[in-house]
Amino acid sequence: MTLLSTYETQVADLLHDPNHVQWSVFQLDNYINEARRQTVMDTGCLRSLQESFCTINVEQYTFGQVTGANILNAGSGYTAPTVSFTGGGGGSGVAATLEVTNGAVTSITFTSFGSGYTSAPTAVITDSTGINASIQVGIINVYTYDVLNINIVWGAYRYPLQWRSWSNFSAQLRGYTTLQRQPVMWSTYGDASLFLGPLPDQTYPMEIDSIILPTPMTDYVTNDPIPAMSQDPIKFYAAYLAKFYDQSYGEAQTFLDQYQRRVREVTAAYTRRIPDIYQNIVNTKG
Repeated sequence: MTLLSTYETQVADLLHDPNHVQWSVFQLDNYINEARRQTVMDTGCLRSLQESFCTINVEQYTFGQVTGANILNAGSGYTAPTVSFTGGGGGSGVAATLEVTNGAVTSITFTSFGSGYTSAPTAVITDSTGINASIQVGIINVYTYDVLNINIVWGAYRYPLQWRSWSNFSAQLRGYTTLQRQPVMWSTYGDASLFLGPLPDQTYPMEIDSIILPTPMTDYVTNDPIPAMSQDPIKFYAAYLAKFYDQSYGEAQTFLDQYQRRVREVTAAYTRRIPDIYQNIVNTKG
């Protein structure tokens, strides 16, 4: 269990400033949170298998937006239902309409995918007569730093998509502007979105193997979600920042060297994305 106070003590000891004479607690907290982000970016240690959905005929999925939804229960007796969304960890702006067939909710169409979501919002269906309909919403966390792999679930089968660089992905799949079928390939575009191809022909559940940047620690009761085995470099990078901004460049370099050495130890088993999982299997067996 590592709290913000634990990091504060560690960094203050490294700086020989346990009473916070030269660096205030506020300054140390800023350095610690910046160090936590840097450690995750350098090691990929805060890994998450995000469960989401793709949407029919939607190619691009931006981090922080709703990606799609699945109707868990169609319900009955609906005449003119509306849907609103609550929660989502600070996200906002998602909007959608519902289609009804014989009193059952049969489809959802998004008119806005919103932004800033760190967790999936809850869909609230309102109607004067209908009952029991429920919808599950999927997102890509706005703090997603990197995507390693994507799986699509099709019935009872879960299969990995092939990754391609943007140039190769565009050349191979984006020429077919209206082709819809099961996605077989994905690519990232810029720092905050990914593309699927071909265009999805229906809603598919997705598993997104990703690296998530940590949110700032601001209290003394929340445990750091960064795995304990990857926390050791954090105090050294925070101390490096303190010395660097103090213009004590020699001491700063010493702390940076210690950080980089410990990062190499943490990243020894760090998994990166595999461009073509099927080719990799063939090569392994061959």
